[in-house]
Amino acid sequence: MTENQTKVQQTLATLQETYGAEAMKAAAEAMLGRLQATRQLPAEFHKMLSPQSLDQTAYSLDASIDDILAKGLAREAAYGNKGDLLKEKSKLETEIKIVEAQAIMDGLSPDGKTITWKGVKYPFSNDLTRDAFRYNVSQEQRSRLAEVEGELRALEIEALKARDGWETVVQASETARSKAHVQAELLNWLAGGR
Repeated sequence: MTENQTKVQQTLATLQETYGAEAMKAAAEAMLGRLQATRQLPAEFHKMLSPQSLDQTAYSLDASIDDILAKGLAREAAYGNKGDLLKEKSKLETEIKIVEAQAIMDGLSPDGKTITWKGVKYPFSNDLTRDAFRYNVSQEQRSRLAEVEGELRALEIEALKARDGWETVVQASETARSKAHVQAELLNWLAGGR
């Protein structure tokens, strides 16, 4: 306990002995009632309730709403044509399987060791040669599939950036809302509401 706290306690004890607990309570309630009646704002809050500060808070709230809407639209736009790209990816994956299967069925020799495609015979005796043949047959579709997958990854990165921007704006908006709440509570207190 500090020295000042000790002095205050001693003074209160002396007053209680002299005047009694009920008289002290009545005096404290009367003093608090006068403070409540005058509703004087401590000096450090005057700047917070100045007309300029209130205008600035209202402007900040309006701007934050506009920012949230803009970032929300950007967040939605970041996904762009993701649905179309996913559809194309699925279509290409299926097309690759069909093209490869068709080429194998059409060109495989009866002994299963060679395959003929576009008039050229290819060995087809081990996994490496089979994979090479399949990749060669579906080269065009695989190339487009790689492009589509790259576009999808780019969309994901843009979506992450947009989400980060949106979250930053929402946090800034919370700060403006908190300030407005404090100002509203102070004005309410001054008006005698609380």
